[in-house]
Amino acid sequence: MKMLGVIGGVSPESTALYYRLLNEAAREKLGGEHSANLMIYALDYGVMIKHYNARDWNAFTAEVVAGAERLAAAGVQAIVISSNTTHIAAEAVAERTGLPVLHMLDALGEAMTRAGVNKPLLMGTPVVMGEAHYRSELTKRYAGNVLVPTEAQQLEVGRIILDELVNGVVRSASRAALLEIIANSGADSVILGCTELCMILSADHCDIPVFDTTALHVKAASQYAFSEA
Repeated sequence: MKMLGVIGGVSPESTALYYRLLNEAAREKLGGEHSANLMIYALDYGVMIKHYNARDWNAFTAEVVAGAERLAAAGVQAIVISSNTTHIAAEAVAERTGLPVLHMLDALGEAMTRAGVNKPLLMGTPVVMGEAHYRSELTKRYAGNVLVPTEAQQLEVGRIILDELVNGVVRSASRAALLEIIANSGADSVILGCTELCMILSADHCDIPVFDTTALHVKAASQYAFSEA
C-alpha cells in the first residue's frame, strides 16, 4: 500500500471520518488486522477559519502548502486534502510538492457522469456554493448543470456546517431544514460538497441520488493506494 499524506484539521470532525474510512478500506482490502498506511498533518482549525472568514486565500493556501511540504518531507507518495473548501489550495500543493494530489472533484465528476444525473444541487460551505473556484473546477470534470441554493438558503447551510457540524453537533431540526432545501430545489441529485455533511445527510434521507464527497474521495484514495502504478 502506498503511503498517503492526509491534510486535515479543516475540520477535525471530517479528518476523523477520513481516518476511520481509510482504515476500513484497508481492512476490507487486506483482511485481518491491517490498517491504512498514512500520515495526517492536521491544520489548526482556529487559524484556518479566520483566514476563511477574511477570505484571505493567500494565507489560507500558504498554511495548506506548508502542511503538504511537511508530509512530502516525511515520504508520503500522494496528498489527500480532506476538505472541499480546502481544495482551493490543491493546485499550489501539487506545484510545490511535486506529488500527486488526489483531487476530490475528479472522483465526484466521474461518479455523477457515470450516474447520468444532469441537475445536481451543490451543498457545502458558502464559499463552495457561492464563489467561482469550486464550481469552475467541477465544470472541468462534469458537463451537467450544477444548481446551488438561494442566498438565504446558502446562509442556513453554512450555519449548520460551521456552527454545528464542525463542532460535532448533529440536530434533527437542521437535517429537516437541509431536506426542505433539497426538496424545493428542482434537482435530480444532491452533492454533499462539504466533508462534514455526511454526518447529517445520507442516501437514506433522500429520494434522489446523493453524492457524498467524503465517501467518494476516500474510495478513490484507497484505490490509488492499492494500485500497482
